[in-house]
Amino acid sequence: MKTKRIFMALLAVIILLTSAGVTFQPAQAANCSSYHVVSRGQTLSWIGRYYGVNWKYLADINNIPSPYRIYPGQRICISGGGYTNYYPNYYPTNTEWSYVVTSVERDVSVTIKTANFPDNVLFEVSIGRKQSGKMNWMKVADLDSDRGGSFKAAFDIPDEFAGASTLSIKLVQAKKNKSVVRSFSNASYSPGTGGPYYPYYNYGNYYYGTIPTIWIQSVVRDSTVTIRTANFPSGTDFQVLMGPMGSAGVGGYYVTTFNSGAGGAMTLTFNTPPQLYGSHRIAIRTQNLWSGYYSYNWFYNNTTN
Repeated sequence: MKTKRIFMALLAVIILLTSAGVTFQPAQAANCSSYHVVSRGQTLSWIGRYYGVNWKYLADINNIPSPYRIYPGQRICISGGGYTNYYPNYYPTNTEWSYVVTSVERDVSVTIKTANFPDNVLFEVSIGRKQSGKMNWMKVADLDSDRGGSFKAAFDIPDEFAGASTLSIKLVQAKKNKSVVRSFSNASYSPGTGGPYYPYYNYGNYYYGTIPTIWIQSVVRDSTVTIRTANFPSGTDFQVLMGPMGSAGVGGYYVTTFNSGAGGAMTLTFNTPPQLYGSHRIAIRTQNLWSGYYSYNWFYNNTTN
């Protein structure tokens, strides 16, 4: 009888913990370097879009089983330092927000269409042109993503840029320092008029079932980092981002874009962004938004021999 009472007491505790949203940290998340505190109404899918990671990856490293319920106040591990492995059957997927230019009225306005936008997030919108070798940006609006997802928005082209042949539009996600830039021809066009609608993106030849990874080979403090790739798909454009340790490079400073060529293994060297000079550790990320392929790693900002 006593044993039965003990069992029932333990069962009651377990039910109470479960209903309160308390979960036990798995091995992967025990050394987590970046957390998100869940707010009311948020889901794993929303958090994944916000940070640019796959929601199934979040469920896995946080030991959240189906039906993947999370609760307000719960801490969700976003990334662990140096953790580079992702799961092949989660690809391809595009979990990061992006947009394309869909139409332009010369010297008047530019219209974009979004994809995977988080809801209720503020974006700063700027339009710019290259002058004397440098980009001259002018803020034109603050964009509230409202319900997020996919929607269209139009922005006025500043009078100062009238007559320019090529312009760029930049959206910066508030508080995340993540930006996406699209260039467009300052000529009137829209769907069905012969002008571009969705620009061409190189999808490449993807090796389904493999995981692209990057490894650090050498570092020159506050100058460069050299990486070695493995299992990269061929003919694919990858953005390179660097950010603070624990960010997995998500929302980091844009460094450059490279094409993977024949794919597989490559040795590549990139400049360290000046904004990260003096950092103790730096995260580096390579990503192709439209295929969903991405990898990240981190390094000590010290010169290696």
